[in-house]
Amino acid sequence: MTMKNRLGILLAGALLALSCSELRKDLPSPVAPGVQVHDASWSAPPNSGFHGRQLQAAQPAWNDQSCRVCHGGDYAGGTSGVACFTCHAPYPHSVEFSLATGRHQGYIRSRNYPLVLCQQCHGASYTGGPVVAISCEQSGCHVDASGNAKSPETCNACHGTFSAPANLTGLPLLLSAAPPGSVAGDTSVTSPGVGAHQKHLQTGTNGKSVKCQECHTVPNKWTDPGHISTPMVVATQHGALSVSSPRSVLTAAVLFKDTLANLVTGNGSVTPHPAFDPFTAKCSNTYCHGNWLLRKSSAPSIAQLVYKDTATVMVGAAASPAWTAGSAEGQCYSCHGIAPDKYTPVGHEDYALSACSICHGDVVDANGKILNRGKHMNGVIDLVSGFGGTRPMH
Repeated sequence: MTMKNRLGILLAGALLALSCSELRKDLPSPVAPGVQVHDASWSAPPNSGFHGRQLQAAQPAWNDQSCRVCHGGDYAGGTSGVACFTCHAPYPHSVEFSLATGRHQGYIRSRNYPLVLCQQCHGASYTGGPVVAISCEQSGCHVDASGNAKSPETCNACHGTFSAPANLTGLPLLLSAAPPGSVAGDTSVTSPGVGAHQKHLQTGTNGKSVKCQECHTVPNKWTDPGHISTPMVVATQHGALSVSSPRSVLTAAVLFKDTLANLVTGNGSVTPHPAFDPFTAKCSNTYCHGNWLLRKSSAPSIAQLVYKDTATVMVGAAASPAWTAGSAEGQCYSCHGIAPDKYTPVGHEDYALSACSICHGDVVDANGKILNRGKHMNGVIDLVSGFGGTRPMH
């Protein structure tokens, strides 16, 4: 080996040694098993030495970056192997807490709304407690559009219009709680959590405005049975640590308690039995969407003239509209008719749309536009007086 080669090897070895030496200086010293990094009171029940109080009183102000050095950026253990979540699952707030657009509802929802645990730190009224003197009802957090404080437990804090006025009660509160947004923060009608809520609850485009309680359990407070679905235990991965914690199946139960959806027709022979399939997001067997039958024998003699040929009954289209398909699923023919250009029910004489107002002039005009929503899908047949007037769905 030449002198030049030997010199090169010696220099490379020296550089390598220096580099390793510098790296070792930056590494934390290893901690032997059983060594207590924090003082003995750090993990004690809340008292003067409890770490929540220590962090609160820290000078300069506590920065969670110091915790993440050992416990990891997600507090799942890091180099220490000790996860904060083994003691308190919802906190400290990990990076996930601020990922939901505009608010942390996704994080709270994924942990089955642990508001009781939130109160342990932020106080019973969420305005600051013995552990954390930070109010949830402050600028940028739980306030309405005018900056007025509002409770994290109000209906529209989780679904509906988050910035709605804080002093709403009764029906205005329920309407403000109607999606969008959904509990997951979605705003598009293509999301099951949004769907046709506004069409049914607020606008009443084609008929009466449906109330929340006609399809869902509406609680007096968020903890009431039937509001948040029964939690199930699943394993959640926090870094290398798997933690079993409660999760909810958050598909709201659709109960169809509304009398109109369950309207019995056909002289008692047709009972709708409405249902909603959460997998296809479709409802079926509702009177509202055409599950009804009219008997010719029960109609006034003049109204019997519209029964087609030898038909003895007239039936609706019994549509199963998709909750997430938008206005395309709510066309007139979808509930009474057989095609986009056929608006008359099966068993009814075929007439153009412009002819509907001849018999139903109190309901529609000559263009088929609904004149009186209160007389459309209202559980009775509204005919002008010359054709028998209002009569039951027999």
